Amino acid sequence: VASSLRSSSMLEAFVGSTGCISWFWGASADFWLQHFSGRHTSTDFLTAMSSAAMKLCSANLPRLSKVAVPAFERSNLSAGIVHLGVGGFHRSHQAVYTGRTLALDSSWGICGVGLVPSDKKMQEALESQDNLYTLVTKTSKATSVEVIGSICDYIFAGEGKATENVISRLADDQTRIASLTVTEKAYMINDATGDLDDSHPLIRHDLENPDSPKTPVGYIVAGLRRRMEIGKMPYTVLSCDNLPLNGKLTKKVVLQFAERVGADVGLKEWIEEHGAFPNTMVDRITPATTPEDIELVRQGYDVEDIWPVCAEDYTQWVIEDNFVQGRPQWEEAGALLVDDVEPYELMKLRLLNGSHSALAYLAYLAGHRRVHHAMEDDDVFNFVAKYMDTIHPTVPQVPGVCLDAYKEVLKERFANPNVSDQVARLAEDGSKKMVGFVRGALEELIADKADTKAIAAAVAGWVRPSQAVDPSGEPIDIQDPQEETLKEFAMKTKSMGSAPFLGKFFGPRFASNEAFRKQVDGYLNQIEEDGVRSVLRSF
Repeated sequence: VASSLRSSSMLEAFVGSTGCISWFWGASADFWLQHFSGRHTSTDFLTAMSSAAMKLCSANLPRLSKVAVPAFERSNLSAGIVHLGVGGFHRSHQAVYTGRTLALDSSWGICGVGLVPSDKKMQEALESQDNLYTLVTKTSKATSVEVIGSICDYIFAGEGKATENVISRLADDQTRIASLTVTEKAYMINDATGDLDDSHPLIRHDLENPDSPKTPVGYIVAGLRRRMEIGKMPYTVLSCDNLPLNGKLTKKVVLQFAERVGADVGLKEWIEEHGAFPNTMVDRITPATTPEDIELVRQGYDVEDIWPVCAEDYTQWVIEDNFVQGRPQWEEAGALLVDDVEPYELMKLRLLNGSHSALAYLAYLAGHRRVHHAMEDDDVFNFVAKYMDTIHPTVPQVPGVCLDAYKEVLKERFANPNVSDQVARLAEDGSKKMVGFVRGALEELIADKADTKAIAAAVAGWVRPSQAVDPSGEPIDIQDPQEETLKEFAMKTKSMGSAPFLGKFFGPRFASNEAFRKQVDGYLNQIEEDGVRSVLRSF
């Protein structure tokens, strides 16, 4: 055998043909080539094998000694949930909660769906690992790794090749929940009206071609229509995106779309009568996976995972208990099932998400690229603290929560160096986030004639980088669904002040509020004349 395996090409052919279960060979192919050429001893072999990372797959689960593995039999899983948008957050949050209930009921596995071309990479990663991945949980002092196995299937429809497969899976008897984490912009909402944006090219396509949709709303309605036509009850539609009253908003755009494409069969009325759209609040800071994270899992835990997901240890899920065809026992995994999600949602969206957006732009202008580095800057830290205190009066009392303690926990979470999120990622999609996380609180503060200086500084911080160049002349890459419009109105502030910008993105009543407008103009001038550090130090 040794003689025959001296050939590199023969050994590689052998290793390649044995697939996942031959981790012994695959992980040590290079060692064998070295050994049979006389350059390694048996002692070297034992040392190499003791540190060899194993490919993540079902067959290797019993051999993984340094990580926790699923406590249920994955071969028994069936997909009761179809989830649109399997990104990092879903994999660190809902998929984890669901995985911890599957020993109680294996019918609630997840079929993931990718709708955009970039989801192809997720399909390839999951399929190559039997839909397994590792969750790396990081506190400020420790790290743990576990294998998550709740995803049992994945359909990629990002190139329009599997549209019917997705609709059929939504219409299947097993599917009782269709959930979403597709980001705020994918709901195709007109920010000015709060209604479905039927001027958007993708929505126009779906309205004209309802059987071959491209948007999440289009798919949800296509699946519901198919179920109505074959006499099945609808599934519960569960939005897990950071939108105010996300279930109520999702229901609104789904019904508006259904009315346009199914008026002849009463689709809207059927969904309204029989369907359910629970509100949810979701929380777990989940930065983008880095090459260092992949290497950590490989070197530190002996697992070869193409795409692990990393997150902080803090996690929260509050769900309105309103489901038409049952649900997993998420409360057994730590989720909170309540009658009214809104207090929890306002707490999280206004204090966490709003503070994230408020610090992102000013911290970027101050030269920070990592959130924990920004929080080590006393000027940024003090501004964030003042912003939270300003917003606090707009957050209702939350059952069982001390808001002062919650704010302190948020500051600790933002400053966690082991979950170092990118400032640029927090700054993405400002036209959705600033409006969704800041406008409601600002409206209440203005009505109460309360202090709005910290919000005005945050808005000025958003306007300035939206000009696509920083004060030193360096270009800024804007990631926003309204990029060109954002640039246009940000540039107008140079000659016309902030009124046009505020009117466009927050609404005319904010543009016409002289006191707030002057605050924003003042901070914009201060950034230009004295620098962003001057603005931060004023808090």
